[in-house]
Amino acid sequence: MLEISGVLAYRPDLGEMFFDGFEDSAEVLSAFRRIEADPGAKAIVLNVNSPGGFSVGGAEIADAVFKSAKPTVAWVGGMMCSLAYWIGSQASAVVSTRSAMVGSIGAYVSVVDFHRMLANAGIEVKVFTNKEGTFKAAGMPGAPINDDHAAEFTRQAQRSFDVFRADVLRAREGVPDDAMQGQVFDGHQAKRQGLVDALGDLDYAKAVARRLAKGGRSGSDSGSD
Repeated sequence: MLEISGVLAYRPDLGEMFFDGFEDSAEVLSAFRRIEADPGAKAIVLNVNSPGGFSVGGAEIADAVFKSAKPTVAWVGGMMCSLAYWIGSQASAVVSTRSAMVGSIGAYVSVVDFHRMLANAGIEVKVFTNKEGTFKAAGMPGAPINDDHAAEFTRQAQRSFDVFRADVLRAREGVPDDAMQGQVFDGHQAKRQGLVDALGDLDYAKAVARRLAKGGRSGSDSGSD
């Protein structure tokens, strides 16, 4: 079993891991590959409790789960949102408790614009780029965000969402577009939307994994929860 918890980030520093609850997505990927290479492991259970994180490094975990030759079951008893759902959705089966928080399929770019605060203090940040660098240094702290920069940030978010959506649909083609608008569902709602296959506790998820390892079906019935 592989636990995925906290905010996923690529190579976070020790302070971010200790104080902010970050988890290294690169290490998660390495751990997954170690389990996958273990001849004694017939199936893999992902125990997920994460609000998501940064797509850098996370999309590769999703690819590894999707392409794995071993049956993989994602289970959530807490949160499986945003990037965490991106990863979990790629499993052979997804199991959720009734009260779990699932979904938040979407992407955003957050930039703090405090140039007016600096201007009120008599400080102005000027950024000089090459003439072709329309988007170079966009979001530089203290510099104003112009319309071109805002459009570029929106494009980045849209591109990330388009990849996220495509990956969800390659594994779970029945998920409707209106379930991928950034909202979060409880277990029952997520099952109705096709985001999860069954409701159950961790023991039930393990039972599903054993069933898949023997060549059975994941099923869509509720488990013990």
